[in-house]
Amino acid sequence: MRASELIPHRDYPSFPEFERFGLPVHLVDAEVLRVLQRIRDISQIPIIPSPIRAGWARTNGATGSRHYAVGRLSDAGDIFPARGRCLECWLRAQEIPALGALGLYSDTRGVDGLPWTMLHFDLRDAKPRVFWIREAGEYLYLNRDPVSFWRAFKYIISRGS
Repeated sequence: MRASELIPHRDYPSFPEFERFGLPVHLVDAEVLRVLQRIRDISQIPIIPSPIRAGWARTNGATGSRHYAVGRLSDAGDIFPARGRCLECWLRAQEIPALGALGLYSDTRGVDGLPWTMLHFDLRDAKPRVFWIREAGEYLYLNRDPVSFWRAFKYIISRGS
């Protein structure tokens, strides 16, 4: 089911930004927005969806991206939890079984143009769940290089993200 078939005030009431930002919900799996609302409900943290179209659906680029939406619906989203609360949101999101991957991006800027840690989530079928941090454009995966992952995690903590 396409996310555009959902009723915003019923299915994802905390996120009027999808309409305001003109995000491509017709290319996104409905479950992505349901899970996003669940993240918000569980964490009780204000969240701003990425205003960038590619943070929800892409019609070009890497076909292996969970955002890729040609011949299938995107099953990923990028969000900006309230500044200083991204790690708390990341931790609470781990309570949702449908999430197959969670990524932290320490090299992004938020909707205000200032450095702001972004949280990626997707619904891939992965056991165990996939975790990574992108730091200065480099992807550091917990299962491949835990030392680098935790070093980058420590950096995110030190930034107060």
